Amino acid sequence: MKKFWQERQGLLFGLLFVALLGVGFWGYQESRLRQELQNRAESQYQKDFHELTWHLDHITGQLAQSLVTSSREQSVLTLATVWRQVFAAQSNLGGLPLAFVPLSKTEKFLADTGEVAQALLGKLARGREGLEEESRRVLEELFHRSKTLDEELNKLEAKILNKQLSWTQVELASVAGGGNLADNTILDGFNLLEKRIEEYPEINLSEDLAPVEPEPRKMKGDKEIGLKEAQQIALDWWFVDPGKHTAKMSYEGVGDIPTYGIEIPPLAEEKETVYVDVSRLDGSVIWAMKTSTSESSKLSLREGEQKGQEWLRQHEMQDFVMVHAQKEDNFGVYTFVPRQGEVLLYPDQVKIQVALQDGEITGFEGTPYHMYHHTRALPEPKLTEEQIRAMVSPRLKLESVRPALIVNTWGQEILTWEVRGSFYEEKFSIFYNADSGSEENIVRITPPPQYSFEVE
Repeated sequence: MKKFWQERQGLLFGLLFVALLGVGFWGYQESRLRQELQNRAESQYQKDFHELTWHLDHITGQLAQSLVTSSREQSVLTLATVWRQVFAAQSNLGGLPLAFVPLSKTEKFLADTGEVAQALLGKLARGREGLEEESRRVLEELFHRSKTLDEELNKLEAKILNKQLSWTQVELASVAGGGNLADNTILDGFNLLEKRIEEYPEINLSEDLAPVEPEPRKMKGDKEIGLKEAQQIALDWWFVDPGKHTAKMSYEGVGDIPTYGIEIPPLAEEKETVYVDVSRLDGSVIWAMKTSTSESSKLSLREGEQKGQEWLRQHEMQDFVMVHAQKEDNFGVYTFVPRQGEVLLYPDQVKIQVALQDGEITGFEGTPYHMYHHTRALPEPKLTEEQIRAMVSPRLKLESVRPALIVNTWGQEILTWEVRGSFYEEKFSIFYNADSGSEENIVRITPPPQYSFEVE
């Protein structure tokens, strides 16, 4: 009996030893995996930082070059380079673990530089001779800020390399301390960089260089509606007959339009919940969604559009034109814009999602419509449809020409002629300024490819 227990004891010790070996090996593997992930993150952070420094140096150089050249062609090349480098620098800055460092001034400098470069490129593309003195003044102010940032980043780069500082250690320590790091070379460097930019006065951009926000319409309500009223609005808006459905507040929207987020739970025989955002200012329904699935596509995109048009009319949204349709899984997603006379009002668009299985409306996005829709004093176009047709590239197979109001890059509403056409399988909308004939925008509207996956 004693021998039996000794054998069992030995077996238990053996199993325990094997288990400990397994745990140790698993721990080693986990540790090695964490180290590999940390090394990858460190490499990416180092790459983003050094590229940020490199891009900012090029921005500084190209801004200086734009100031010393008197050639329109060279101005175009340098400003195009500035615009590309700004975009890359913004991406690099966003990739760094600096969530706890306030960098609003630095980010605004990059945004302003990109916007100014793009605006000046547009001016030069429209045939203006070189840069005006006012534009050069703005570029020179941007240059001085860029030079300051460039110098500070180069100093920080030298410290990081000399001291072999780790970005991942900064990230881990910063998160653990809630952003409270008393003495950290990397974070201190970016805080100093932000302070140096704060020393400069605000740049006053002229109207043709600064983007502007479209003027939102004034909401009708003199005072906010109450929650109970919003709940009833949501029920009546989504259901022809709400019946036994009830509504409750799910969240509070605090965006451009303050809203009540209303949730309508399903009845016992139903599965899907409905969510509706109701404006607190005037009771308008801004957004709505039903959490449903669509198992198959029994309807075509065209038939889905007809369902969407019918639904808009039921909700007293008359005279809308479908301008874009896209199939996503078994849903049709449609963009509709209202018309004023014959002019399409693109800023006032709505989006509707239709289940192509049975034509049920499952989603509505109406924020732009409720923010901007109003009757406008539209000018008469100086150029006729025939004149616009004569400007179109002979390679574009024309399908339609129609007047349209759009918002340009700088947030300004402009009257255009929208030309739709195709080049082989590619489809485009090109918007020509109705006064000057310049191309304001070109949009590729080629439908995305549809994929079918087969299970082997």
